[in-house]
Amino acid sequence: MMKKIVFLDIDGTLVTPNYPLSDFVKKGIKKARENGHLIFLCTGRNRVGIESIMSDDFDGCICSAGGYLEIKGEMIETTYLDKEEVEQARRVFEQNHILYNLESTYMTFASEELRHYFAHALLGDEGTNSEFERLKEQQKKEYHMIDISKYQDQGIHKLCFIAFNREDIEKTKILLPNYHFIVHEMFSQHSINGEIIKKGTDKGLAIKKVVETLHMKMEDTIAFGDSMNDYEMLQVCNYGVAMKNACQELKASADNICESVENDGVYYEMERLGLFECLD
Repeated sequence: MMKKIVFLDIDGTLVTPNYPLSDFVKKGIKKARENGHLIFLCTGRNRVGIESIMSDDFDGCICSAGGYLEIKGEMIETTYLDKEEVEQARRVFEQNHILYNLESTYMTFASEELRHYFAHALLGDEGTNSEFERLKEQQKKEYHMIDISKYQDQGIHKLCFIAFNREDIEKTKILLPNYHFIVHEMFSQHSINGEIIKKGTDKGLAIKKVVETLHMKMEDTIAFGDSMNDYEMLQVCNYGVAMKNACQELKASADNICESVENDGVYYEMERLGLFECLD
């Protein structure tokens, strides 16, 4: 087998709100790297949002859905929305009753209302008040969340949003034609989530940049994902794997479907791909 470079989404691929990165998957990542393969995180999270996962077990990361690239601890490229683009997006979202945050590299600006809805959507209607508060505090710490009123023109990679009907999203897309929109499946029974980034930025383009920088070949790339912000990465990589818990649209575009995140799908698919065997 030739040396491979594997790109792993985080949320819904390696972890869920109630299922941390398993020791089994950690073992698989370590074993693949010991055999000479490269393992990168490739996530919609900003750089600060991966601190709890990022370690010596990874060769680098793509964060903010392609807006931040890092190899061996060195930042090699970063993409920000222009100040005017951030102001325009905020104005349009507010006019259409859409909640949003602002994600910089090491800070996340969000309102208390948005934090509440994110926690509620992730836990569902079964969550208790104590669970909501725990998750909100966990997210505040993990993403270095600061109240959105404290935003002072820091560089912003991405805006995540929560809308409460499709019509508001469609109106917003018309009013913001120069942004790359990603709309996910229904976030909960009552809301829809998504994100916008600078047009010409996505995980797939970032992967190409990483592969080029490392002087490797796209034919040696593998990607794992679960949602539509993983679509470009699965398309651009030579072998794209959707998790069993992935949305149907992503599954339809994947080369294969592995076990769910709770059943350590990444480990078993890496094993089937021969990544635990020594290189030729």
